[in-house]
Amino acid sequence: MKRLFYLTTFLLLAVSSVIAQTDTSYWKRGAGLGADFAQLLQLNPRAGAGQNRLGLGGAINFFGNYKKGRVAWDNLGVWQFGVQRFGSGILQGGGNIPFQKAIDELRASSKLGFQTTTNSKFFYAADFNFLSQLTPTYQGPTSFPGLFLSNVRNSSLLSNFFAPGVINLSLGVDYKPNDKFSFFYSPLGAKWVIVRDDDIAELGVHGNPVTKNAAGIVTSFNNVDAQLGSLLRAKYANKFMEGKLAYTSNLLLFSNYLRNPQNIDVDWSNNFDMTIFKNIKLGATINIFYDDDMRMQITDYDFPNGVRLNNAGNPVTGKRVSVTQQLLLKYAVTF
Repeated sequence: MKRLFYLTTFLLLAVSSVIAQTDTSYWKRGAGLGADFAQLLQLNPRAGAGQNRLGLGGAINFFGNYKKGRVAWDNLGVWQFGVQRFGSGILQGGGNIPFQKAIDELRASSKLGFQTTTNSKFFYAADFNFLSQLTPTYQGPTSFPGLFLSNVRNSSLLSNFFAPGVINLSLGVDYKPNDKFSFFYSPLGAKWVIVRDDDIAELGVHGNPVTKNAAGIVTSFNNVDAQLGSLLRAKYANKFMEGKLAYTSNLLLFSNYLRNPQNIDVDWSNNFDMTIFKNIKLGATINIFYDDDMRMQITDYDFPNGVRLNNAGNPVTGKRVSVTQQLLLKYAVTF
């Protein structure tokens, strides 16, 4: 597996170094910045009228696609982020009301291909994918449940940058019948789930291996879970309504040969953009995620913050499909 990692990394770095020195006319590049904002201020509100609210969020994405001769190189990066705060003043017992975490998702992908023959629709390809987050997430205590951007009342660190981080590297064949669709398949790909923080790794919810005794107490853990399997990645991008509506979809499927290969990991991201004015768009993202080794917090609207709790007041986790949706007002440009 290390050989596959080194070989794929070498190919990506070597070819990208050569490409970076070539004529920029072979590049198609663009970026988008989206924001969502919600604010409500009440001074001396009527009894039962509500409380102050502040929500901030957004998404940044960029792409750079290169095509010259038989070489094609596609790159994409996306960061979605959002926080919210309800109420004003200070908490009972001291301290300011904290911001709660709404979303924090960092994605990057790169696919380098070399056409098998001139005018062929098939490419020999190396594929790279990365998924993590940029800021820390703290799990609030039983007396103050929630997911927070900062430590509140001795809350515990639940996740952080590269804790977890998921990396896929693979070599395979890419089929591109047209400029709207691509289908990459690798019969031999590598996946790493990395949890660099020991305290987070010990939680055993991010897919890294942990060992527990009969009482359910963690006795040992690994910060990295290395997997070997089969990977499929499909991408579709098209425009409708005379270019006013754009849709992009990226689907990644991975089967781990080493453990439960019948259970397929899924990472499916979808983006819709409706042009309102020039470069101004109304955007919606819908991401669907499932990893057979990761444990998701179970949604239950009968509990505080909509997350099911056990008898000890801690979130209940299990194998679940995770769905994320975000609505944005975006400014997009191609250059």
